[in-house]
Amino acid sequence: SVFSTNQVSLAAGASFSTYFQFQFSNAGGSNDGQGNGADGLVFVVQTVANNVGGGGGGIGYQGIGNSVGIEFDTWNNGAGDNNSSNHVGVDVNGSVSSIALTEVTEADMNNGAIWNAWVDYDASTHLLQARLSQNNARPTTALLSMTRDIALDLGSTNAFVGFTSGTGAA
Repeated sequence: SVFSTNQVSLAAGASFSTYFQFQFSNAGGSNDGQGNGADGLVFVVQTVANNVGGGGGGIGYQGIGNSVGIEFDTWNNGAGDNNSSNHVGVDVNGSVSSIALTEVTEADMNNGAIWNAWVDYDASTHLLQARLSQNNARPTTALLSMTRDIALDLGSTNAFVGFTSGTGAA
């Protein structure tokens, strides 16, 4: 995991937008019936501390309360992730059973390519969006979009922002 060491203020309707790249290469380990490799990466906004949650299927996010995570999941962990090994989901309060989930159909995120991701939150409309592409042009349409007042999930206006990841036996 990696988190900001200082809290970021999300006070008084603060919105945010972030862009980052990731790459899963040389996927090995077990095969979940949809390909090799596990478990993914989570972009996290959380108020607990600048620390990590559970490993394995928890993707380093499980157990982090007062949080919102956008997971880029590359392993089929069953019904909690719609039996999918290639999806983007919204997780809250340390649970990896996504409250919203969209399949990534462009390609398998374990394909070794560099992926470009954008996560946006508009505090005035409570619109949370994620975009994903293998090229660096920001898609006009969000892959995943939902209305969610993340201030209610966080319970605070100050948060640590960062990434978690993890893998288990696979």
